[in-house]
Amino acid sequence: MIFKFNQYVLVFLFITFPLGIFPKTWSDLESEKEIKVYGSERSAKFTASNIFYDVENWTNHYSVRALGFYRYYDYPKAKTKSIFPFFYHIQSKSDNREYKRILNVNVTKERDAVDQSFYPFVFWGKDTKESYLTTIPFFFSSSNETNSKLGFPVLPLLYYHNRGTAGENKNYYSRLLTFLHFEINENQGFHKFSFFPLVYYSKNNYLFVPILLYYQNQRSNENEYWMGPVYYSNNKAKEESLFVAFPIFGRYRKPGKEFDFIFPVYLNYADEEEDYHINLLWYTKTNSANVNVATNEGNLYVDFDFGILYNLVGYSQRTKVLNSSNQINKTNSIDSNEPKVVKKREFNRDNSDSFFGYQLLFGIFSYEKADTKRHIRLLPLAWFTWDEASKDNVVLLPPFFPIWFSYQSDDLEYKILFPLYGKQKDKDSEFRAYLLNFYLTEDLRENNRKERFYFWPFVNIYESDIDSGHRVLPFYVHRNYGTDKHQHSDTFTLFSSYRKTKTSTDPDIRFLFWPLWISYEEKNSHLNEKEKTFWVTPFFYRNTNNGGSRTNLFWFIDWEWYKERDYGTNAKTKPVIPLEKDEKLSHLLIFPFYKTKSSFSIIPLSFNDWHEDGFSTFTFLNYLKWDRKGHYYNFLYLIESENTEVSYQFRSVGSLLWGFDKGKSEINRITLLWLGYDDRSYRTTYNFFPIVRTADANKEKSRLYGPFLYYLFDSEEENTELVLAGLGYYHNKTKSDNQYSTYVLLGALYQEKTEIERGYVKRGSLWGWLWEYQTEDNGYEKFSILKLFSYTKEMDGTKKIMGISI
Repeated sequence: MIFKFNQYVLVFLFITFPLGIFPKTWSDLESEKEIKVYGSERSAKFTASNIFYDVENWTNHYSVRALGFYRYYDYPKAKTKSIFPFFYHIQSKSDNREYKRILNVNVTKERDAVDQSFYPFVFWGKDTKESYLTTIPFFFSSSNETNSKLGFPVLPLLYYHNRGTAGENKNYYSRLLTFLHFEINENQGFHKFSFFPLVYYSKNNYLFVPILLYYQNQRSNENEYWMGPVYYSNNKAKEESLFVAFPIFGRYRKPGKEFDFIFPVYLNYADEEEDYHINLLWYTKTNSANVNVATNEGNLYVDFDFGILYNLVGYSQRTKVLNSSNQINKTNSIDSNEPKVVKKREFNRDNSDSFFGYQLLFGIFSYEKADTKRHIRLLPLAWFTWDEASKDNVVLLPPFFPIWFSYQSDDLEYKILFPLYGKQKDKDSEFRAYLLNFYLTEDLRENNRKERFYFWPFVNIYESDIDSGHRVLPFYVHRNYGTDKHQHSDTFTLFSSYRKTKTSTDPDIRFLFWPLWISYEEKNSHLNEKEKTFWVTPFFYRNTNNGGSRTNLFWFIDWEWYKERDYGTNAKTKPVIPLEKDEKLSHLLIFPFYKTKSSFSIIPLSFNDWHEDGFSTFTFLNYLKWDRKGHYYNFLYLIESENTEVSYQFRSVGSLLWGFDKGKSEINRITLLWLGYDDRSYRTTYNFFPIVRTADANKEKSRLYGPFLYYLFDSEEENTELVLAGLGYYHNKTKSDNQYSTYVLLGALYQEKTEIERGYVKRGSLWGWLWEYQTEDNGYEKFSILKLFSYTKEMDGTKKIMGISI
C-alpha cells in the first residue's frame, strides 16, 4: 500500500533507531505462528527439542528455532526467516506479498506496490499509477494519475504544491511560507489566492481586503456578487440576471423582459407589451450606413440602414429584389385592420416584404411603414398602428415626413404635432406630451389617478384614490400608499431611506442613512407599547420603550433604566393596565467596570453578584458562593470547600491532595494524598500504604500489608495472592473452571500451571530449564532435567528417553 505523507505527524522526528527494527506484519500470515503447542501435542509435532534448538516437522509445518536469535518458519500461508535484531523476511505463498528488513532498510511488496524506507528518515515507493518520496522532516513528494504533491514541511512551511490532473478539470495549488498561496483551475482559471492576513480571494466565495469587502455567492444555478455600489446576480434556472453600478448604470434580463439605463442619457425597456428606447449617447457613433442582403422563405431582400449621431436621425429600408417560385400570399400577423394603440410593435422589417422607417431625436419620434401597415409613436405615448388599406380617419401631413398626425374615433384619439404636442386618449385614460416630453400629463379613470412628468421619466408627481407621490430620479423618490388600516409613506434618496406607517395607534417610523449607518426607528403596538431606537454605528446607540431606556457610547459605555410595574386587580374583571413606578438603573458599564442592582464586576478580574439570601463572587481566581443553606468556595481546584444542609466537603485537586467528606452525623471520607479512610456506597477503603490497605465491596475484598509484602484479592470469580509484589510468591486461580497458576521466586524456585484443555499440568523450576514435569488426563507424562535429559510416556504407553523409544 502506497505511503501517504499526511499520515505522519511531527512525533516521527523523535522516533529513535530501535523502533525501526520491528517487522512489517500481515495478521493473516502471522496468526498461524501464534497457535499454542504443549504437552503430548508438542511431543508429537517436534522431532527435536532441547536447550539449544527446537525442530518442528509435521504436515505442511516446518520450523527451526535456535539460541533465541534465529527462527525459520515454513507454514501453509508463508515462509519467515529472522535473525534478531538484524534481519527479518516474510513471504506469502498465496500471493505476491513480501517484506524484507536489513537493519533499518525496509522493502515491502504488496500487489503492484513497492514501499521502501531508511527508517525513520527516508521513505519512497511506487505503484502502477502512483509514487512518493519523503525525507522527514525536510521534503516530501507524491504523484499519481490525478494528483501530484511536493513540499518542504519544515516549520514555518517553506513551500508546498499540489497538482490535480484528473480529466479535464486540472487544479494547481501552491503555497510559499505560511502566508502566500494560490490555486489555478483549468475550468475556472485563477480562482483562489491569499496573502495572509491582508488578502484572501476565492472565485467561488469572496475577496477580502481590510478596507474593502467583496461578496460572492456561487451556486450551481445562481451566482451573486456585491462590492460597494456594484451588484451582480445571475439565476440560471430562471434565466434571470441583474447588474447595477449604483446610481449610474443598470441592466436587467429575464425571459420576455429587459431593462437598461445609463443615467441620465440612456434608457431601454422592453417586455411582451411595452417597448421604450431613449439614447442620448450621440458621441459614441458619428454616422453610419450599411447595406445587407437578406432572405426569407425563398425571397431575396436588400436592407439599407443609415444613422447620424447614433440615431439622432436614423433611417431603415427593405426592398424585395427576387420572388420565390412558390410564393405564398401572406399578411402581417395583425388581429384586424382597425387602427389601435399597442405598447409593443406587432410587425417589423424582418417579417415584411417592403419596409421603411425613420427615427428622430434618438428614438423619441418614430415612423414605420411595413407593407400596408403603419406605426407611429412619440415617446412615451404607445405605438399607434393602422392599415392604409382600411377605411379610417387617419390624417398624416406631410405623408412621408409627418409633422401633423391625427386620428379620432368614438373611443380612441391619437394626435401628434411634432415636436410640440402629443395626445393619446381612450375611454379609460388620457395622455398628453408637450415639447418633446419636457412636460407630460396622464389621467386614468381607474382610482382617479392623475400623473405629471417633467423631463420624462426623471421628474414625476402623481396622486390617486389609493396612492400619491413624486420623484426626481435617481436622487429622490417619495410615495404614499396603503389600505384603510395601514398607511405607508416612503422616502428614498441615494444615501437614505425613510418609512412612516400609520395605524390606529401612533405612527411607526424607520430611517436609515447609508453608509455611515445612522438609523432611527419608532414602533407603536396596539397595546399602547412604544419603542424608539436611534443608532449611529459605532459611536452611539439609544433605545427607549415603555419599560425603560438603554444607551451605549463607543461600545465601552452602556447603561439601562427600567420601570417597575404594579398590576392592579379587580375582583370582577381581569388585571387592569399596569401602574408604572419610578425608573431604576438596570445596569451601568464603564469598561472594565460593570454595575447592576445586584452585581458589581471589574471585567475580567472580578465578578460579584448578590441577592436577598446570599451572594457569589469571582475575584483574583477565587470563587465563593454563599447563601443561608451553605456555601461553595474554589481556588483553581487547589482548595475546594462545599457546605450544604446535609453534607460538608473539603478537598484539593478533586481529593487527590486531600479530601474530607462529612454527612449529617458520620464521616464518609478523610484522606491526605493516598492515606486515609473512604466510605462510599459501593466500597469501603482504609488506606495507610505502605503499612496496610484494605478495601471491601459487594462480594469482593482486597488486602495489602507492608510495601507490597503481601497482597490478597478475593471475589466470586477470582482469587489472587502476591508476596513481595509477586517476586517471592504469585498465585492466581479462576474459580469457575478451577484453573490456576503458581510461581515461587517468579518461577525460578518453583512453578505450577494448568491449561483447561486435556487436564494439562506443568510443574518445574527455573522456568523448566532446571527440571520440568508435565502430565495430562490422557496419560501423557514428560519429565526433563536441564532440557538435556528427558523421559516421556506417550498416550499409547510408549516410553522414550531423550526422544528414543525404549
